Amino acid sequence: MVDYQNKAPGVYIEEITPAGPIAGVGTSTPALIGTTTSLAPDLTMGKPVLVTNWTQYTANFGGWQAGLNLPYAVRGFFENGGTTAYIVPVTDMTGLPGALDQLTRVPDVSLVAVPGLVDPAAQSTVIAHCEDMRNRFAILDGAPDSNPLKADGPLQKQRAGLLSHNGYAGLYWPWLVISDPLAPAATPGTVTVPPSGHLAGVMARSDAQRGVHKAPANEPVRGAIDLGYPLNDSEQGLLNQASINAIRRFPGGPPLVWGARTLTDGTPWRYVNVRRLVTYLEASILQGVRWAVFEPNNTALWKGLERSISEFLTRAWEAGALFGRTAAQAFYVKIDEELNPPAVRDLGQVIVEIGVAPTRPAEFVIVRLGLWAGGAQLSEG
Repeated sequence: MVDYQNKAPGVYIEEITPAGPIAGVGTSTPALIGTTTSLAPDLTMGKPVLVTNWTQYTANFGGWQAGLNLPYAVRGFFENGGTTAYIVPVTDMTGLPGALDQLTRVPDVSLVAVPGLVDPAAQSTVIAHCEDMRNRFAILDGAPDSNPLKADGPLQKQRAGLLSHNGYAGLYWPWLVISDPLAPAATPGTVTVPPSGHLAGVMARSDAQRGVHKAPANEPVRGAIDLGYPLNDSEQGLLNQASINAIRRFPGGPPLVWGARTLTDGTPWRYVNVRRLVTYLEASILQGVRWAVFEPNNTALWKGLERSISEFLTRAWEAGALFGRTAAQAFYVKIDEELNPPAVRDLGQVIVEIGVAPTRPAEFVIVRLGLWAGGAQLSEG
């Protein structure tokens, strides 16, 4: 600030730093909750710990142990392209509520998984946490099941107990078969592990390569050599109707994520990428307009907010995240007297209305094959 008290009367130029463009928040940092082999002396049970590689994880929590799902999930996360994760060690699932409470204090978490947890009541607490925070998505493991379509079987009973009205969770099945790291080199074996840690890595990789707007499906699951249950098309069709995301293995290829639905009961939030995209947009805008707090609530502020938010959404549209031939078709930003009458301004509030048209995945690709005979076309829909 220039000290004008000691200057001669006149006109002076003072440069100010304008509000910068809105930066996108991170979308691929999971919190992985579970029991560990050990715990470093300086760590506390139930407190999130940031790790950036497998070696750092083993130094803090130990390595492999038969019956523990967390080490396999963490290794699967890093194998599939993940770079940063919070590990929350718990003694058992009685520590889950406390772990989730601790995660409310870690704003950069965007995914939550409890590898191996298949109890729908406990999983519902994870969903509720994500819905309350509104900036993260729950990756849930489906229950192991030898008959996934049986109404009173483990998987269908689990699914019946899960719901996220606004799509903050996805359920994935079956479990993955990986090489057993505890097996002797002379007699290698396999072990079946829950998919949620690997899926967190798949989402991180997809976000980095394509963007959060791309459905994290039709993506290979690195480290998986087979599946605990080989689904066929008719079985998956029924699971897909129940919003259970399948992991499939097609001839000659690796296991692939082959579903992108959330656990919602409505259409708007049906797809994983739509939910995660809108979460990303909301979190980025909330973080990017903090400069406006305590500013004079006038039309100059409104124009500044409109300009900043529109610029950010234009970048999202240009990246292919929003649908429309023009930016005007892809989104709108409204901030005016209608939304902000004197009664609202007197409360110290500024209301901005934003509408976006997210791109949705091509879940069903219809190929129409035509046969030409004497100029006539015969086609199968």
